[in-house]
Amino acid sequence: MDQHHFHALDGQSPFTLFLILILLILGTEQDIERYFDNAKTFILETKRSLESIRGGFENMHANMLSFHTHLMELKQKNS
Repeated sequence: MDQHHFHALDGQSPFTLFLILILLILGTEQDIERYFDNAKTFILETKRSLESIRGGFENMHANMLSFHTHLMELKQKNS
């Protein structure tokens, strides 16, 4: 590790003390695994939903380009 990482893990660092506090609080919680499983499920489902939305936008964009191309072809034929 470089000097920056050693400084971040310094026992007197407020960041390190905050992490220790959070770990102690989490360690005393009885159902922490269930909470983390629920959070993981929520995040994965959100990711899957965003991927679906992105796929829908990409399909819509491809269809719009195709429609535009057809309109341009029709315009050239009529000219």
